[in-house]
Amino acid sequence: MKARKKRRIHIFGKTTLIKKLLAFYLVIVVVSFYFMLAVGQTFIYDQVLEETAASLSGAADRLIRTTIANETYTAKTLQKLRPSLDVAAKASNCQLLIIEEGGDIILDTENEVQKPYYNVLSHGQSKFLHQDVTHDFTLGGYLGTTCLCITKPLHHSDKFHGYLIFAHSNSFITERSNFYYNILLTVYYIVIGLLLLTYIGLFFFCFIPLKKLRAGSKDFAIGRDNPPIIIRSHDEYGEMAETLNVLGQELSKFDEYQRKFLSSISHDFRSPLTSIHGYLQAFRDGLIPPEEANHYYDILIAETDRLTKLTNQIIDLNSYDKDNILLDIQPFDIHATIHKVTDALDGRAIRKDVRFHVELATEEPLIVKGDADKIHQVLFNLAENALKFSDEGALITIRTSIKKDKVFISVRDTGIGIPKDELNSIWDRFYKSDLSRGKDKSGTGLGLSICKEIMMAHKEMIDVISTEGAGSTFTIRLPLQSV
Repeated sequence: MKARKKRRIHIFGKTTLIKKLLAFYLVIVVVSFYFMLAVGQTFIYDQVLEETAASLSGAADRLIRTTIANETYTAKTLQKLRPSLDVAAKASNCQLLIIEEGGDIILDTENEVQKPYYNVLSHGQSKFLHQDVTHDFTLGGYLGTTCLCITKPLHHSDKFHGYLIFAHSNSFITERSNFYYNILLTVYYIVIGLLLLTYIGLFFFCFIPLKKLRAGSKDFAIGRDNPPIIIRSHDEYGEMAETLNVLGQELSKFDEYQRKFLSSISHDFRSPLTSIHGYLQAFRDGLIPPEEANHYYDILIAETDRLTKLTNQIIDLNSYDKDNILLDIQPFDIHATIHKVTDALDGRAIRKDVRFHVELATEEPLIVKGDADKIHQVLFNLAENALKFSDEGALITIRTSIKKDKVFISVRDTGIGIPKDELNSIWDRFYKSDLSRGKDKSGTGLGLSICKEIMMAHKEMIDVISTEGAGSTFTIRLPLQSV
């Protein structure tokens, strides 16, 4: 079975969208063409036959009411109606006959009836006289061709009892049905042609660009030069090509990103480890005076705390990357959280002569929905960064505002700011701008990355507005708890 499946795949090749659409198009053409041949012509013929029968029946009724019914005729005097019946026969494209009740044809618009009369009863054709409509009838060969016959009784007087016959040749019906069928065929060919043009248009405007996208993205790989996909259009395919080209460029730079990542993390680990190693070496060699030992012990503890913080942040960030952040979404007071953050940083702010200024949207508690601990971590990181990059005597403003059903919390500093070309990079791991390196000696470059991951887990935004040399404003958004 497995070998058979492999052979089938090899024979028919890979199934693609263009092949599926082509197969669908061919099925439509074949089925519709079969329907046209097997059903269409017969259907049209039946419709024309029915319409003709109804039209001739109406003409016969009108002829009886206007020409025959108003007079009293006998079999002989009915011959006077021949001119009127000839006109009616030409108008209806029919052969008109009048047959008396005994079965004799006493008037025929196509032939001069002479004695002895042709008797339909003697030829076994009386049955049709009692039928309103008779199909494919020759009157025992008298009509010369198959006809559609409409029979109307003439019992309007005591002197004559008979039947008026409208005989319409089947050839005229066939000719008319063929005319309509040819029109239908023409419309069918036009529709098939339009479908073909549509398929060709789809091929050039959709399938060829899609094939380029597929071929180009199929060769994308990490760490290699991924050539751009060239699609010269401004539609969805062009936009998709641009998106894939950006992805290809990012994949091409993956090795560079990896090198930067390893360089950053090794640098952040190496610096405290080097300090720890140097001070321990000095203690072992007896280079540290006993009276200064506590000072260097404090340095060693600070460096180990730095390593612990870096390790914990890396573990947290890796767990966030797996998209499995377990959030404890509960209503909580965002104003209380802000006060906890400022209280925790107040001692460092006093030592640096920096003040926190809190502007709250309301004096009452402001209840939002979110994970209180993780939002505390976000605000702490933002406020700590603002404190790091602020000069002495600066003011850090934390503000809350309400817009519709959302609460916005902003942290604004008047520090060094962020260069415009680096705004999109500050969320990357271990990223530190050139301006921040002199201000932040102990930072890991992971704080903003963690903030963004937490807000993404909340499905809410975090944004920054910054001017180099004038400061930065970071803003997060949380849903307002409905009353």
